[in-house]
Amino acid sequence: MNEAFLVHLQQKLDCQIQGVKPRRNVLFLKTNRGNWVVKAYKDQEKAQWVTQLAHMLRENGFVHTVSYLHTADNEAVLPYGDHFYTVMKAIDGRESSYAYPYDIRKAAYTLARFHRAARHWEPALPQYPYKPPLIAKWENRMDEFVQIAERIAAKGPANRFEAMIHSIAPKVIQDGRQVLAQTSRMPLIAEMHRAIVEGTVAHRDVASHNFLLTPTGECYLIDLDTAHFDMQLADLVQFIGRLLLLQGYQPQIFSDVINIYSKLNPLDDSQIRMIFQLLRYPDNILREVTGVYYRRPGYRVRGAMQLLQLEGKYWRQRKRFLGAEHLVMGSWSSWTMDSTG
Repeated sequence: MNEAFLVHLQQKLDCQIQGVKPRRNVLFLKTNRGNWVVKAYKDQEKAQWVTQLAHMLRENGFVHTVSYLHTADNEAVLPYGDHFYTVMKAIDGRESSYAYPYDIRKAAYTLARFHRAARHWEPALPQYPYKPPLIAKWENRMDEFVQIAERIAAKGPANRFEAMIHSIAPKVIQDGRQVLAQTSRMPLIAEMHRAIVEGTVAHRDVASHNFLLTPTGECYLIDLDTAHFDMQLADLVQFIGRLLLLQGYQPQIFSDVINIYSKLNPLDDSQIRMIFQLLRYPDNILREVTGVYYRRPGYRVRGAMQLLQLEGKYWRQRKRFLGAEHLVMGSWSSWTMDSTG
């Protein structure tokens, strides 16, 4: 630990640091003014963006997110060396789990509140996008997975993990490409255009550990690093896609989440249909496998194998869920994809 940096923090924030504990990519500090979390950024603009976003959310009534400390000069970003630091008040809460319906309900309502507050900012996108960022990300992820699968097929699986990938690759690629090919039939560009006009911000990393539940039952949405101007529907696709796996693809959980979210942030039929159809994209598998092979932070072989095993366990339930749109939605749209296969 850089002692000079800690002295710098004490001077800037007028505190006494009594303990330091590294965790993931942050530092937890115990001070005479409370418990804080310190995070470093290489990009000053990124650090300024997250602090401004948190301020905007609070101004718009969403206080269940990170709260940044300011220096005596009212600065929320502290430059030191070649990095830029932010200091947040620590939140006394546990990470949520999508294995528990209680946690899911809390997170769904919190996400709706976040979306409601994260609107009416001046859009950062200067022109009409060719395609929504979600689809561009998925196309890139599919290309990466195909390359991984082709390398494994050419050399033969070297271990159990690669054997699992080799076994599921044909079906995963088929499903993924089908969704990508048929997104042009969905009104996604119109949804993206509406997001630009309304200036909406999406979180874009609604993993369960980014929802903290306090002992008093409050739910906080943290880690705004990935948040940016985007269609908020992308958050719902990611959120529901992740929790469906841990809930064994039970149709009721989809309806519950949509109902909870819509009570505060109403969705129209077209948006709900798009969410359901985009859940066909096998993003859980593609995200984990490419994350491991491209050595992205937070991805490990053991975790990826556990996810692949879970997807295999619920493969039939997933197929039934995706084939039951007429039961979940109550009607079919003109651009509904073929549910066979």
